[in-house]
Amino acid sequence: MTTRIKIVAYLNFLIIILTNQTFGQNALTKEILWTTDWSPNGKYIAIGGNVDSLKIYNKGNLKVHKSIPVKNTITRIKWHPTKNIIAVTTQMSEEKSFIFNLETNEKIELNDISPEGARGLDWNFTGEYLGIADNDGQILIYDSKGELLRKFVNQVNSTKGITALDWHPKKNVITTVSDKIRFFDIEGNLLKSIKHRQEDVLLLSIAWHNAGDFFVTGDYGDEKDKSLLQYWNEQGELIKTIDISKGEYRNLAWNPKGDRLASASDALRIWDTSGNLISVGNSNDYLWGVSWNEKGNRIITSSMEQRIILWNKKAKRIKTLE
Repeated sequence: MTTRIKIVAYLNFLIIILTNQTFGQNALTKEILWTTDWSPNGKYIAIGGNVDSLKIYNKGNLKVHKSIPVKNTITRIKWHPTKNIIAVTTQMSEEKSFIFNLETNEKIELNDISPEGARGLDWNFTGEYLGIADNDGQILIYDSKGELLRKFVNQVNSTKGITALDWHPKKNVITTVSDKIRFFDIEGNLLKSIKHRQEDVLLLSIAWHNAGDFFVTGDYGDEKDKSLLQYWNEQGELIKTIDISKGEYRNLAWNPKGDRLASASDALRIWDTSGNLISVGNSNDYLWGVSWNEKGNRIITSSMEQRIILWNKKAKRIKTLE
C-alpha cells in the first residue's frame, strides 16, 4: 500500500469516527425540564418541559407511572390541593393548556389562552379556582372542571407576557410577576403594582408563605445586574434583598411546615423565613423546577440539561436521573 493510499484510508477512518461521535452527541441532546410538582398525597411527582410528554413518577423508585404525550413545551405543572388532578400550561405547542385527571385519564382543554401559550399557573387555596397567566398578558380564572369564569389583563394596553402567578394562601387575591409585581382581586381589579428594583429586570418566580403574611420573588438578572431573591410583606413592602445567586431564580417552593424555602437557580438553596441561607446543593447545570414532598423531608428538582434530582431537606443528593 502506497503512502498516499494509507493517508486516504486514515482520513476516511477519521471521518467515520468523527461522524459517529457527532451522531452520538446529537442522540444524547439534553432538553430543558421546566417544571416539577409533588402531589399533595406524596405518591407522585409530575415533571414536564421540552420532552414532548408529561411524566408522572412514583415517589419511591422514581419509575414512570404514567406518560401523557404533550407536543413541545410544558411550562408549568400544578397539582390540585385535594384531588388527583393536575393542571398543565404549554407554549410553542399545538396542544392547549389542560387539566388531567389521573384516575379517569380525562383531559380537559383550557380555552381562550393566548396562542403563544402561558407560563403562570396556580390553584387557589380551596382548589375551587384555577388561575392562568398567559404570554399575551391575560389572566384567566377557571373552575376545577375547566370552565372559564373570567378573563382580564395584567396591564392595560399591553400584551407583555406574565412569567408566574401565585394565589394568596388564605384569600382570593392573585399576585403576578413580569416587569412588575401586581396584585388583583378575583374580579380582576388591580389592587397594587410594584417595581421590584430600579433596573428593568424580568421577574420569574413568586411564592407566598403558607401563613399569607409575606411572599418571596426571584428575578432573572442580566450581565450587569445580579439575580435577586426578595422578601416582601403582605402589603408589598420590601423586607430583604439577596444577590448571591449566579443564575436566575426559575422557581421557588415553601415546605409544608413553612419554615424552609427552596430556590432553583445555579444551585438548590434552602432559606429560612428571614432570608438566611441554611443549605446549598450544588448542581452541574441550572435548576428550573423545584418542589417539596408532603412531609417536607425530600425535594425534587428538574434542570436545564434534563436531570431529575432527589434531595433531602438539607440539600444533599439522594438520587439522580440523567
